[in-house]
Amino acid sequence: MRRIAIKETYKDGQVIIKEGGYGEGTYVILEGKVEITRKVDSGKVRVAVLGKGDYFGEMSFLDRQPRSASAVAIGDVQLGLIDKDFLEEEINKTSEDFRIILFTLAERLRKTSSLMVHLMTENYKLRLENEKLKTECKRFELDNK
Repeated sequence: MRRIAIKETYKDGQVIIKEGGYGEGTYVILEGKVEITRKVDSGKVRVAVLGKGDYFGEMSFLDRQPRSASAVAIGDVQLGLIDKDFLEEEINKTSEDFRIILFTLAERLRKTSSLMVHLMTENYKLRLENEKLKTECKRFELDNK
């Protein structure tokens, strides 16, 4: 199935795709690792670390929406950019009903990813608050001995 149009290489820390940007490129990792992150108020949240054989960038290809996350090289990375015309041909071969299912899945994945990032951020904040409370309790116990 994989039809690689071109191969690209990235060095550690190089941005491959940027959250909020537009693009229809769908990538497969040929060598190395890629970190997928989302922006949040306090910085960024790591959504995933992908490795050899993993794909990314498919949602924007399917639904033509802005990129939902950024992708950054971890170490040296070699990617294959999947031939856009090939993907278009394959999607156009499917029935209208199946295309609707694919677009629905992409929409649900976007919503689920947003919810997951929100929950991860809230969990992080609660863990920090919990540590702060533990420290205050220990200080209180020591002061009252």
